[in-house]
Amino acid sequence: MIKLKTILKEMSNEGIYLLFNKSDGKLNNTMKTPDSKENDTLKKQIEDKGQYELVWSNDPKFINLQNVQGKTKEQLGLDLLKEDEAQIAKNLTQAFNDGPAATRFYLDGPEGSSEEARALLLKATAAQDGDEGDDKVSIKDASGQAMKFTPTQNFIDLMQSVSWPLGSAKNLIDAINTGPIAKGVVTSKSFIIDGHHRWSGAIAIGGDGAQIKGKNVSWPGEGSDQLLAAAQLAIAAKLGAGKKTPSKGGDAATNILGKGATVISKMIMANVNKQTDENAPGPLLNDKMVKDLVAQEASGAKVVYDWLGIELFAKDTKNKGYKLKLAIANKIGENLAKLPQNPKAPDRPDMPQFDPKATPPGPELGDIEGDLQAGNFNISPPFIKETMIKLRDLMKR
Repeated sequence: MIKLKTILKEMSNEGIYLLFNKSDGKLNNTMKTPDSKENDTLKKQIEDKGQYELVWSNDPKFINLQNVQGKTKEQLGLDLLKEDEAQIAKNLTQAFNDGPAATRFYLDGPEGSSEEARALLLKATAAQDGDEGDDKVSIKDASGQAMKFTPTQNFIDLMQSVSWPLGSAKNLIDAINTGPIAKGVVTSKSFIIDGHHRWSGAIAIGGDGAQIKGKNVSWPGEGSDQLLAAAQLAIAAKLGAGKKTPSKGGDAATNILGKGATVISKMIMANVNKQTDENAPGPLLNDKMVKDLVAQEASGAKVVYDWLGIELFAKDTKNKGYKLKLAIANKIGENLAKLPQNPKAPDRPDMPQFDPKATPPGPELGDIEGDLQAGNFNISPPFIKETMIKLRDLMKR
C-alpha cells in the first residue's frame, strides 16, 4: 500500500483531505500538508480502507476547518468522490474518445447503466469536473445548402427518403415547388446529427438546390464520433439509471449511401406501386399519380416535366406512364448518388435517437434543450477533476 506522504506529495495542495468514518458517516479528521504532525497518526487510518473513506475537497470551509468536525456528508452538503466514481469517469472518458458505438456499448452495460454512472452524468459543475463551461451547449437556428452537410450515419434508407414525395402527384409537385427544404433537421458544425432522411429526401428532389432548416447544437468534442458520443451521454443523462439507449435498425438492401445513380434508379423501379411507407399518401409512383401527371390532370403538372428537363409527351407517345416513371427514378438516382459520405460514421443502431418511437423510446431534443444550454449534463471530459482520478489511482498502488 502506498504511504500517506507519497499520496500527499503527488497530489495538488489546493484542497484538503478528509476522512469519514464508514460506520457512522461522520467526518473523523482532516489533513492539509505532508508536514503536518497529525498526519503521522492518520497513516494507519488511511491504509485501513475498510474503516475510513478518504476524499478530497477544495471547499474553503474544509480548508479553514470551520465547524465541520463530526458532521456527515449530508450535513455538510457536499457531494464527495467515491472510489468507484473515479473508475466510472475513466471509463466514460475512454468511451467518449472511442465514439458512439463504444459509448452506447458502455451505457447499456452494468456499470454504464448503474445509479452511480447516470448520477455522474448529472454532475457538471466546476467543483465536480474542474471546468465550468465545458458542458454548456448552445442551440441556434441552422440553415444552408443541404449538400454541404455531412451525414453522421452510414445508412440512408431509400424508401424513407423518397416514399413521401413519390406517393402522389400533389406531393411531388409541392416538393419541387418548395425548393425543397428539409425542416426539423438537427446539425452540429457541418454534420447532420438527426433528421438524415429529411435531409436525403430534400436532396432526392432538389439536388444541389436543396436546403435544410432546423437547429444547430454545439455538442462538445472533435469530429463527428465525439459529437455523437456527447449526444448519447445526454440521452442517457435524461433517461436515468437502468435504461438502455434508444436505437433503430434498418434493412441493408435499401441503403443508398455509396450507390450509383443507375443502382438507385433500379431500386426505385423495383418498388413501383408498393406501399413503401405507411405514412405516404399512396404507393411509390402509383398508377393514379402517374396517370394524373401524364394527362396533366394534376394542378401544376408541368413543373414535374420542367424539373425532369423533358418535353410534355405527345398524344401518340407510347408507354407514357413507364417513361415518366423511369425519368423520375433516373432524376432521383442522379441526385442521391451525390450524397456525401462519412467514413467515421457508425452503424445506424449506434446513432443517438431523439425519438420517442425508437426502441426503447428516447427523449425529444426539445425535452433536454434547457438542460443542455444550462450545462446541467456532464457530457464531455473531464467527468471529474483530474486530481480526484489521480488520488484514486494512488490509493490503489
